Amino acid sequence: MNDLIRSAIAAEAEERVDSRIVLAELHKAKKRRKPLGLIIGVASLTAAAAAAAVIIPTAVKKTDAAPATLPPAQAENVLLIGTDDVNNTDALVFARFEPDGTASVISLPRDIYVGSSRDKINSLYLGGPRRLTEEIQHLTGAKVDHFAAIKMSEFGRIATAVGGVEVCLNAAVKERYSGVDLPAGRQTISGDQALGFLRQRMGLPNGDLDRTKRHQAFLSGLAAKITKDNAAALARAVSGSIQVDEGWDVLAFAARFQGPVKIRTATLPVGETIKRDGVFGFAPDPAQAKQFVEDQFGGKGTEQNGCVN
Repeated sequence: MNDLIRSAIAAEAEERVDSRIVLAELHKAKKRRKPLGLIIGVASLTAAAAAAAVIIPTAVKKTDAAPATLPPAQAENVLLIGTDDVNNTDALVFARFEPDGTASVISLPRDIYVGSSRDKINSLYLGGPRRLTEEIQHLTGAKVDHFAAIKMSEFGRIATAVGGVEVCLNAAVKERYSGVDLPAGRQTISGDQALGFLRQRMGLPNGDLDRTKRHQAFLSGLAAKITKDNAAALARAVSGSIQVDEGWDVLAFAARFQGPVKIRTATLPVGETIKRDGVFGFAPDPAQAKQFVEDQFGGKGTEQNGCVN
């Protein structure tokens, strides 16, 4: 498998190939492992997943092999999870990938209360992915087909691996808890500053809601930077940090994407901040949340652009 991937990276990409041919070859590998180059974007908490998913296959020259027959692509809902060092959920994105390669992305603020309890959604991954996915399904009314998780601490290396990610800030920021120290305006971030940009909560006008806007901006910037030339470095940067559900045929998922992914972004409406037992959080209206997700997954989101707080 490793030899096949290295050969793909080394090959010239003068002609676009039928990715079904490559998938057929990958399926012949004796060890049925998910190639990092194919799943890296998915597990990187990014709807840019698909942009990375076919980078290595499309670098392989055409062969005389007969293309494999693949079933028609179906829309799939993927829960993308960014965790802290103790497996609390630091960032949560629910994305619907359409057969044509477009993606509708909904950011879910981490401080959403679970039902009428004082528990928050950011603690559920501690009990395993099933508990978290079940709550997301209950909250949104949409099925979670697959999940992918990665530690947030890897995002500095991810940004560095692609040569930096372009973002834009409305104002200069400097905050000691996250370590972020960036000027206003459009700029390229990587390493610790990329991580700080994603993690900052203190000092933002709208707290965690502003942070979700940063996540969206970062995802869009990352989607624009993933190429066949940096896919291998990106895979190496986060190897060993990825978790996806066992039932996900990532190869089949990857086959539908043949270029940059169009990302439509939105943030789940959560209403005003409330307090339960001395703890601040959000309690979305269930009916409104379900209708919002239905609308967004129906294509009503917008592409992220402009500056963020």
